[in-house]
Amino acid sequence: MKSIIIPALLCFICFFNSEPLRAQTNPTVEELQNFFNGQQLLITYRDGEVLYGTYYFLEVHYCPNGYYGLYGRTVKRTVLDNEQRSNWQEYGTWKITSRDDLNGIEYVATTGAQQFYPLYKLPNGDMFLQEGITIVKQGLAICQ
Repeated sequence: MKSIIIPALLCFICFFNSEPLRAQTNPTVEELQNFFNGQQLLITYRDGEVLYGTYYFLEVHYCPNGYYGLYGRTVKRTVLDNEQRSNWQEYGTWKITSRDDLNGIEYVATTGAQQFYPLYKLPNGDMFLQEGITIVKQGLAICQ
């Protein structure tokens, strides 16, 4: 009987004494505008398996005039333990907008490609796109 009471008491204390979890929220258009405008961000993610997947590193400059410059590079390890690297650049316009009651960022590349990404705000103020993607501020955007 003693062996049941102590764990039950600990569970009761932990459950009722714990801080409530704060989930991610959809930020306002103004919060997103302040986060991106004039900033240089590093966005990283992996596509595929851990060992032989492709790692993406995107340096994006969000200029206050609505233009962006993206400088991307990938690194992929091969079966022969070599690394395949590639680099590319993309330019276009960006704007903060809403779709289906979600605020996010919309890109229109000079190639004509268009994409909307809903964003979420974490309790610590960081922005979140989806699991496995990191967004880190790197300083001010370099704009001409």
